[in-house]
Amino acid sequence: MAVNGSFAYLRFLYLLEIDYRADLAHSYHLNKESILARVLYSEIYRSLRERIIEGKHPVGSLLPSEQNLSKEFSCSRMTVRKAISLLANEGLVQSIKGKGVLVIETSLAGISKENAFTVSDLSSFSESAYAIGAIPTSKIVYFEHVSTNKCLAQLTGFPEGEDLTHLKLVRMLDDKPVAVDRHYFLTSSVPGLNEQNATLSLFHYIEGELGLTIAVSKRTITLAQPDAEDCRLLSVDSSLYLAVVTSQTFDSTGTQFEYVEARYIPSIFHFHDTATRTPLP
Repeated sequence: MAVNGSFAYLRFLYLLEIDYRADLAHSYHLNKESILARVLYSEIYRSLRERIIEGKHPVGSLLPSEQNLSKEFSCSRMTVRKAISLLANEGLVQSIKGKGVLVIETSLAGISKENAFTVSDLSSFSESAYAIGAIPTSKIVYFEHVSTNKCLAQLTGFPEGEDLTHLKLVRMLDDKPVAVDRHYFLTSSVPGLNEQNATLSLFHYIEGELGLTIAVSKRTITLAQPDAEDCRLLSVDSSLYLAVVTSQTFDSTGTQFEYVEARYIPSIFHFHDTATRTPLP
């Protein structure tokens, strides 16, 4: 496992170099410390995940404390928390107040890379892809500015008359198309967004370049048959149902700055939720 972990770490450093070179080419500079932290918490996530798969942390046991994990991986406790949140979003662990992080499932950890792209937390497409060791890329279908009319206001939640930046992207993992995203951004919230930086991580641009704090996303998940353009862009048959996730995203002031409809091929889409029942009075 140590050898595999080393290869995985080198792979992530390689991806980091690709991101860095792309940023230079497009004059889009990400915070280097932020990138390194993201690489590290993804590595911690994979390491802990392997231990759960191998039974080193069986169901009902507690993971090592944040303090011990931060010492083991020579990182901050915040980085450890981000790694644990990935495990929690996958349904493998649950944080118990006053006790620690409890392992609640191991069978989900056997999901293969091809169907383990989990959409259950507020992470960017790139972050989620890196977490499973895949290389994310995006291709713009169109990029335009539109004004919100009555129908668009009802769809997106933005007031009528607002200037929106509208773009459509094909999302790929390891060069394989897996999703079509249709974004509407409040233009005043994302100044400088263009066709070049839109193909990189949108969340990294919004947080790293613009300094906007992404706080909350309200989501709805449904199924839909692909239209003709979906079939062409994703290379799927019209009889196949897609997983459709619509989201309204808000910053720390409560202002909505994005509406997105993401349409995923079912073989790559995985959603897991751990529900907690509140006892009746």
